[in-house]
Amino acid sequence: MPYVYDGRTLIDYAFKGGFAMPAFNVGTLEMARACVEAAELERAPIILQTSPGELTQASPAVLAGMIRALAEEVAVPVMLHLDHGEGPERVAACLRAGYSSVMYDGDHLKPEENIATTRRLAEWAHGSGVSLEAAAGSFGAGEGRGEGLHLTDPEIALRLLDDGGADMVACSVGSVHGQASRLDLDRLGAIARRTRKPLVLHGGTGIPAEDLAVATTLGVVKVNIGAGLQRAVLKAWRERSEAEGVYEVSDAARAALVEVACGKIRIMKAAGRA
Repeated sequence: MPYVYDGRTLIDYAFKGGFAMPAFNVGTLEMARACVEAAELERAPIILQTSPGELTQASPAVLAGMIRALAEEVAVPVMLHLDHGEGPERVAACLRAGYSSVMYDGDHLKPEENIATTRRLAEWAHGSGVSLEAAAGSFGAGEGRGEGLHLTDPEIALRLLDDGGADMVACSVGSVHGQASRLDLDRLGAIARRTRKPLVLHGGTGIPAEDLAVATTLGVVKVNIGAGLQRAVLKAWRERSEAEGVYEVSDAARAALVEVACGKIRIMKAAGRA
C-alpha cells in the first residue's frame, strides 16, 4: 500500500474500529525497517514517528524519504508523524518534508495560548492535508524540560479538539516516558466521555498490557513506543558486537526490534486491521 499522506484517514479508521496503532520512534533505517516488517507480519497499520531526538540524526526530509520508500515496498498502511513538535518552525519543516501528521506540544504554555497556537498550526496541517496532535498534559522524563507529570484536565482536552482544531489529543493519565507506569483509567474514561474524539498516550513502553487493552475501548488510537525499541537495539549491540561484523549485529538488532514491535501491535488490537 502507498505511504499514507493524510494521517486523518488512519486515525479515523482506528477510532471507529476500536483499536490503537503503535507509534514507533525511529531514527535509523534499522529501526524503521524492523517496524515495517513487523507491521507486514501482523497485517497491521502502523505509525512511525520522529521526536526532537531522532531529528538530531537526520533532517525531516531525509527521514521522510526513507520511510516513504519503505512504505512503498509493503502492503500495509504506514504513516509518518512528528512527535513533540516544539514550535511552528519544526512543524513547518515536517509539513514541507511530507509528514502524514504532526504534533504541537504546547502544554508548557498557559491553556489559552496553547489552544490559540494549536488552532493556528491545525490550520497549517489541514491546509497541507495532514493531521495534528495536541498536548493536554505532560509525561515527564524524556521531554527535555525536566518537569514531572502534568495530568490532563478533560475540559482542556475538549477545548484543544473543539476550539484548537486538533484531530487527536495526547492525554497524561499516569504513563511516563521510559518508565513502567499504570494508567489512571478513571481519568482516561472521563476524558473519553467528555471529548468523544481520538486520544493518544505517550510513554507506551511501560504501560501494562491490561491497561492498554482497556485504553483501546476508550478512544485511544495512538500509543507512543520509544524506549522499548532503544533497549532492544542496545541489548543486541552489546551482546553481539564483540564477536560479529556490523551487518550480523544489525541483523540481530533488527530481529529483536521486530519481536518488540509485533508484541505491541498485538496488545493494541491492531493485528489484522490492515
